Amino acid sequence: MIAFQRLIADRRRGGIGWGVGMVFGVASTVALWPALRDSGEIDELVQDLPASMRALIGVQEGIPLVSAPGYLQARLFSTLLPVLVLVYGIGLGARAIGGAEEDGTLELAVTAPVTRRRLALERLAASVALTLCLTVVGMLTAVAVGAAVGIFDGLSATRVCVAASAVWTLGLLHLAVAFAVGAAVGRRGPAVTAASAIAVGGYMLHGLAASAPALRGLRVLSPWWWFLDRNLLVHDPTFLAMGLPLLIALALAIGGVVSFERRDLRFP
Repeated sequence: MIAFQRLIADRRRGGIGWGVGMVFGVASTVALWPALRDSGEIDELVQDLPASMRALIGVQEGIPLVSAPGYLQARLFSTLLPVLVLVYGIGLGARAIGGAEEDGTLELAVTAPVTRRRLALERLAASVALTLCLTVVGMLTAVAVGAAVGIFDGLSATRVCVAASAVWTLGLLHLAVAFAVGAAVGRRGPAVTAASAIAVGGYMLHGLAASAPALRGLRVLSPWWWFLDRNLLVHDPTFLAMGLPLLIALALAIGGVVSFERRDLRFP
């Protein structure tokens, strides 16, 4: 597991920085809930928002925004947490093969007595592990601060763990896109572009489909709809929310490894 350990070591400092940012962002978000839970005006304001905006922040009928599940869904699990995990995961996926090949740091690794397949799989596994660690940091912070401000009086901590797991699967899907493209072309730029386009395009499609009947049937193509269609802090997870992203990520990972094995590498 030399390649795995090496990538973890190389990303350690950056990972610590991301972790600190995650703790600060999640803690400040959750800690604001007591100041808003008794504000009925917020629910009235949200109901006046366009359907697209309500969809993008995960607002659902029957779940008040000032309730613990409604607040965490809107402020944390549909915005801050997935954005941080996706950006971090896309960067790791693009760097795993494509970025390392582009800047020449992969050249020495491929000369070692290890197959390309194992090298790619270990670097991918390290990227997945780092993304999981960042998600766990966010989840534990939410649980710790939530317990301190009484947010679990009406919400189970287990539900927070489930919702965080769904965030990680969403991030894993986009990480796999970046990894597969980077492994296929040997460049970081196209990998970041492809994964970012799917993330932003899927997010916009999810919002537009909520207010445009002509696009309603296309929302099934959006990973964000899979994730935000149901508030996982209240409802049980679905296959679309957790199973399908994992299956697609697995297929992309296999495709990326096969592409990396078969093509000629290019170093600067």
